[in-house]
Amino acid sequence: MHTHFFVPVRAASGSAASSAELYLTDAAGDGKRTVLVAQVRERVDQQQGSVLISLQGLDLVRMLQPGAGIRIALSDRVFEIASERVEWLRMGIEASLAKAAATARDAAGAPAPAPVVPAQAPPAPVRQQAGVPLDIAALKPRNVTIADIGLAFFVPAGWHQSRTPRGLRFRDDSSSVLEATGLHRPNVSLRQWVGMRLAIVQHEMRYLKQDGEPYDIDGDDWGDRVKGKAMEFTGTFPGDECESRYLVACIRIDGTVCAMTIRAPSDAFEQNRALYKWFLSRVDITAAPAGVYGAPASGAGSAGAIEAGDAPGVFGFSMRGRIGRMRALAYSLPVYLPLVVLAIGSAAIAPKMSRGGSAAILAAIAVLMFFCVRLMVLRLHDVNVSGKWLLGFMLAIGLGGALGKENFVIVASLMFWTGSMLMYCFVRGSDGDNDFGEAPGPDSNLVKLGAGMLIFLQTASIGLHLQRNGFGDGQVPNPVHYLDRSKPVDPNVWFWVSPDKNMTVDFPGKPQEVATPEALQARPGSGVTRQLSTTAEGRIYLVQVVDYGHTPLDAKLVVLAMRASVIGAEGELVSEKMSLFFMGHPGGEVKVRLPGGVMRSARFAVAGSKTYMALAVSKSDPASTARVDEFLESFTLTR
Repeated sequence: MHTHFFVPVRAASGSAASSAELYLTDAAGDGKRTVLVAQVRERVDQQQGSVLISLQGLDLVRMLQPGAGIRIALSDRVFEIASERVEWLRMGIEASLAKAAATARDAAGAPAPAPVVPAQAPPAPVRQQAGVPLDIAALKPRNVTIADIGLAFFVPAGWHQSRTPRGLRFRDDSSSVLEATGLHRPNVSLRQWVGMRLAIVQHEMRYLKQDGEPYDIDGDDWGDRVKGKAMEFTGTFPGDECESRYLVACIRIDGTVCAMTIRAPSDAFEQNRALYKWFLSRVDITAAPAGVYGAPASGAGSAGAIEAGDAPGVFGFSMRGRIGRMRALAYSLPVYLPLVVLAIGSAAIAPKMSRGGSAAILAAIAVLMFFCVRLMVLRLHDVNVSGKWLLGFMLAIGLGGALGKENFVIVASLMFWTGSMLMYCFVRGSDGDNDFGEAPGPDSNLVKLGAGMLIFLQTASIGLHLQRNGFGDGQVPNPVHYLDRSKPVDPNVWFWVSPDKNMTVDFPGKPQEVATPEALQARPGSGVTRQLSTTAEGRIYLVQVVDYGHTPLDAKLVVLAMRASVIGAEGELVSEKMSLFFMGHPGGEVKVRLPGGVMRSARFAVAGSKTYMALAVSKSDPASTARVDEFLESFTLTR
């Protein structure tokens, strides 16, 4: 009783030790609060309290809050004094003090004074200790029900309610936050549910440290129907200045698993522990589970959770749920292959088909494109990212194309596809449940086979491409080493290469040499090296290569001059793209309407001392426009 100990406290006013509140912890994780003391300062972890004070054992026992025990840190172990023994010591001390006071009073002949109040710090005003009734009426509790699963509990009327992507949140006027979620999971045991919630905290809240092992919790009239366990953590949340305690209560009721989390600063948590215990004791299920609770759309954009076993299929129109990397690769095989076949086939046969047939092919391509986007959204959900980001990115690319910002479209598209492939193959999904549902189940052998086939096809395609470009036999890559083709690959397409092998274009038929006009030949410094033309379906296609004999000082001025020559004196400009680049060389594209409804379209570029142009003259009907666009798109420079 007369030994001095270093004792952690929450606060001390001036030098009066009696004004301090002892710092209590639940070291064993059994719900019993104790204070750690030692004769050596270093044996007491100063992080437990804001101040260390020195107290005699006598004063320590008298100041200790009711129901609390003492842990004395010795050199090699910790000696524990249970709360019942502390209370027995306190009663003995008070009796001894009262007897000593009576003896002194009798010796002095003084009248008996009023009863002496023990010199101990008063308990926190809102703290409710075990065994002390909680004033429920003062809280004015209101009943809250998550109707979809029938989860019911009580909260004080003054607490503010809001929605989260997966449940409900309640906050008092100080700093306590309670969140409630529930899922219908008949095949998940309480032990599994505790493990899942623990994994989430360990993965997403690494700044928290678990205090002890999970412990059992019990509620009013739970019986054998309701089982619960709770875990407590300590740490500083990002943005906070003080340490907080975080309680996760896992409850299982009639095949429904619930999670109640409570967060508050450490001192407020201890003061309101009885209140939090009351929260948990009132949890119940009011009706048979009807499904999975999914809060209405909120700022987080949650897609909600899905039932266990209802993993998203390959084809579907729902954006709910999530898929892992392996499943995303496997699902891509039956989605992308038909899309590639339709895209290639439509380009070849659509002009020869009726409008109805062409519309059907385009509709099928649109549906398959939707399935592709859906797979990306489900994969984003697996990493806990909303699919709205994907929609925003696609809209930005579309807007850039509509405004003619081709460089932006190229860079954004490259970022989009690169990011998609990285996410598909390398980004790991969230552990356990996230805002968009439970973790995907194990992959079947069929899923693994599909993913393997897609990887094989992709690898074979890349290898074939490298071999075609000279990597397969050790040759130096040359983009034009295979361009000298005397026969067309397609009977309707004639692949033409300029004599200097710097320009290629696909003619819709075998081109014929066109004599250079004498007026052009007479211009100083100009010499048309080649001019070819062909006519197909009433449309005229022309290619022109001009060598000026010297590199212009400003290639952009030459591009503008080519633009003016295409427009001419009688042309009305319809559209133009004057920021195109071909292998780094400046160029452009111009479409002009001529008298009589005839269209003149050209794509051109300047490379060194030469200019290259592909030009077409046609009607303005959709079929002609499509054919002319194909011709212009095939115009390329190879170096």
